[in-house]
Amino acid sequence: MRSHTTPLAVPSLFLAAAACGALTAACGASPAAPDGSPPSGPAPAAQAAPEGAAAGAPTAAALGPGAAAASAQPGGDPTAAQAGDASASAAPATPSDGCPDGMARVPGGSFVMGPLKVKATVGDLCMDRTEVTAESYAACVKAGKCTDTLANCAKEASTYGVAGKEKQPMVCVDFAQAQAYCAAQGKRLPRDDEWEWAARGGEEARPYPWGGEAPKDQLCWSGGGAVRKTACDVGSFPAGANPQGIQNLAGNVFEWTTSANDGNGKMRVARGGSWRDGIPPLVRTARPGGFEVTYRCGFLGIRCVTEPAATAAK
Repeated sequence: MRSHTTPLAVPSLFLAAAACGALTAACGASPAAPDGSPPSGPAPAAQAAPEGAAAGAPTAAALGPGAAAASAQPGGDPTAAQAGDASASAAPATPSDGCPDGMARVPGGSFVMGPLKVKATVGDLCMDRTEVTAESYAACVKAGKCTDTLANCAKEASTYGVAGKEKQPMVCVDFAQAQAYCAAQGKRLPRDDEWEWAARGGEEARPYPWGGEAPKDQLCWSGGGAVRKTACDVGSFPAGANPQGIQNLAGNVFEWTTSANDGNGKMRVARGGSWRDGIPPLVRTARPGGFEVTYRCGFLGIRCVTEPAATAAK
């Protein structure tokens, strides 16, 4: 089932006024490329995978004991039986939740979003269990489906191609690069309401992804007196996961969404807070952020979503 929502144009004005100014100032605009040209746009999206081969002939075991015995008898066709076995073993099993590896299924529902009390409805959704890592993004660049324009924009906080930071979130990506990465995986960026629904535990309406307990050691942040200078490896804080086991929804890096939060489409909502934040309100599930689509910095990254397979178990 595809996700859908009541249009969120009204709260976008609030988000822009309430949160975006400070965040964009901290993140900073993309520096110009050496030749003065603007940052590169998105790389071409990945082509759809071809249809899989047709299933092989049924194995003797699938046809019953008689067929199995026949294949073992002189004049039988053990080669055909073996081919059937190979075909059956090669066919990938449909995941029970309908989501690709590395993703978790978030059941859909409706909730009232933001201080303006806008009702949002979200369908069932597959969401990446962690943020996209620097090594995963590098693989996309190597495949020619992503760009590495200004990928080391943040000095100490950069992760792309930095030894020892392969498992940290990819940062220094603008909105177009984030979109291109997800498209190359056959996925997409989430909407603002989809992201919040997952982070709050759906109908549980958690103030933090893990529940109501105040932030302490459930996330990568600068709270508790430990001021950080860079992100943490993804998946390092399982105690901070949402009910589906999705990690890093608070702290580590902000995550791009497709929802505009201004009147001219030059800004997008980003969610989750980051490693720079040091007080609890900044990592709450309902806290919005916003950045111009050309901005990039060391605390803004990517998480992808997609719709579950139609054959998934409900």
